Amino acid sequence: MNYLIINIFFVIIAFFIIYQAQKRFYLSYETGHKHSTFDFSVSQKMWNGFEKLIENHFRTIVVFLFLLTVFTSLFKLGEVPYGLNVDEAGMAYDAISIVKYGTNRYLNAYPVYFKNYGGGQSAMYTYLTAILIKIFGYGTTIIRLPAVFFRLITFVSLYFIFKSEFEIDCRKKILLPLFLFSISPYFIMQSRWGLDCNLLVGFLSVAVCILIFAIRSETFKLFFLSGVLFGLTLYTYALSYIIIPVFLLLICYYLVNIKKINLYQILSFLLPLFLLAIPLILFIFVNKGVIPEIHGLITIPKLDFYRGDEISFKNIISNFYIIATIFSFDNPSIYGRQLFFNAIPYFGTMYYFSIPFFGIGIMLSFKKAVQSIINKKFDVNTVFIIWLFSVIFCEFIIFAPNINKANAIFVPLLYFITIGIFSICNHFKPAFFMIAILFLLNFSMFFHYYLCHYNYDSRDLLWFATDYVDVVKFSKHLDKKEIHILDNIIAEPYIYVLLENQVPPYGFRTNNIKVIDNNSEKIYYFRSPDNLKSIILTSYQENNMAFVVSNKENWSDFFEKYNYKNKVFGKMCVYYK
Repeated sequence: MNYLIINIFFVIIAFFIIYQAQKRFYLSYETGHKHSTFDFSVSQKMWNGFEKLIENHFRTIVVFLFLLTVFTSLFKLGEVPYGLNVDEAGMAYDAISIVKYGTNRYLNAYPVYFKNYGGGQSAMYTYLTAILIKIFGYGTTIIRLPAVFFRLITFVSLYFIFKSEFEIDCRKKILLPLFLFSISPYFIMQSRWGLDCNLLVGFLSVAVCILIFAIRSETFKLFFLSGVLFGLTLYTYALSYIIIPVFLLLICYYLVNIKKINLYQILSFLLPLFLLAIPLILFIFVNKGVIPEIHGLITIPKLDFYRGDEISFKNIISNFYIIATIFSFDNPSIYGRQLFFNAIPYFGTMYYFSIPFFGIGIMLSFKKAVQSIINKKFDVNTVFIIWLFSVIFCEFIIFAPNINKANAIFVPLLYFITIGIFSICNHFKPAFFMIAILFLLNFSMFFHYYLCHYNYDSRDLLWFATDYVDVVKFSKHLDKKEIHILDNIIAEPYIYVLLENQVPPYGFRTNNIKVIDNNSEKIYYFRSPDNLKSIILTSYQENNMAFVVSNKENWSDFFEKYNYKNKVFGKMCVYYK
């Protein structure tokens, strides 16, 4: 299927819809009355029937969209995407270690931030996963459930945000963003695997939702609860250390300027936020060398390398590519196709034809934000403008931004796309049906591709083990004492052995891992290509060894020479006697 031609066609239709709406807008302006001519055989009776359907079955439709969100997140969750991402595997092993031994794999008791592979991993996802493993046991589906749950939480947050904003005006304005949320590629894909940072968008959505209600009601309890949620959000992703302070500084300035918040409300908001942030402030001090590593009931660890030093205003010019990336896919000149798990190039993150609607929505929202400041009246558009700016600012100053680093931006994107579509439909009502059809067509193509073709197309990713997971499971039951694995076939290959065999975190080394099962001992060695060849040459008569290599390199002649049998797993192979 030629997705490029299809996307061009859909974008042309989007611009045609915008053109028709603009033409009716100017016609209304010139004649002094509203034109709502229903072209394309869309009758006034049909439109009235549609509005009556929404009014009579509003709750049923909301429940249906919620169930659609559940379905797109849970259906074949353990199978698509297939395998495990390297960070997902590291998180899962640390969660198992926390449950069984009270430490991570580096023997740190209940760390506030996990080392992972040396550069760190935020703690929230690991602890949520540990709770699920404690209750249900380990499994691929289990470790992905926190991502699913917080996608559903985001759905609920969007419902209440839009309900408070638009229910009096028009109920269908509540349904549209929920519909887009339930079918957009980014929100579906990010909810189906356990990357720690993907919780940021869910936690932030809830925190902002409660903050909006606190501002409207001027209730101390809600300001306090919002502060708690923003504090917890800091534990979802390290980039929140930039995004949240920028967001809160701007939102407080805005609220003070329009006289919608007072000192006591600010304090009731900031106090729980500050208390929850204390361990992470100490964590920054430890990794800046100000204080030593802290051990006790919890651990505040010193990382092998601290990525806070990668933040610089010098990155701004080189990071402009992120503007295009957030609508499409990760920059291939930097990442190749290794971040295919973030977005599929054929569909983008929010479907390409929605970009013009985003442009319209952001301009209208910016105009309303300015009017809000001038009129000293609170407006939700300003909150989302500030949210968008906070994430963009963060992405501009960090090193090598990508889609998963920018995950907090996608709720504002959804909001502005929705506002753009509302504006178009106000002047050209048939646009509502046409846009809905475009989204449904895109969704059907995307979801079919994701379920039927994505696993095959993603089999050679460095940071997402697929065939290698099968290899580790096979080797677990192979009657061989030594398993020698090529160390460059996948990123951090040792972690999958630890996870599959649930090896205790005490005393293992990343270059060899000892597994004891039913009083038998198996040792996994991770070898460079030259080292692996020398092992084979010196030990080819041994029958207690197996070797794991990639099919990309020509190993078959080498092993067949010494009469090894083989078991092929996609792009990998196990050789043994």
